[in-house]
Amino acid sequence: MGLKMSDVSYRISNDSAVPEIYIKGEQAVVVSCTTQYITMSELAGTKLLIAAVYLESEQKSGNTPVQHHISINEIFQEILYQ
Repeated sequence: MGLKMSDVSYRISNDSAVPEIYIKGEQAVVVSCTTQYITMSELAGTKLLIAAVYLESEQKSGNTPVQHHISINEIFQEILYQ
């Protein structure tokens, strides 16, 4: 599934809550998540959200969820989705 920035949204309400991640309008189940802020480098600073997720609508045979990894770079407007 190829994704664009407009296909994904997320919200982190506070540091102790699980973030809400939406992929093409469907709320993903978040297995793990981290945010990273890189403030000093040869390039401008960047902000990344990296998460392991699965979608209820996507399952293998036997109702086994398909886990994906998503990386969202808000500064450079890039999404990596495996």
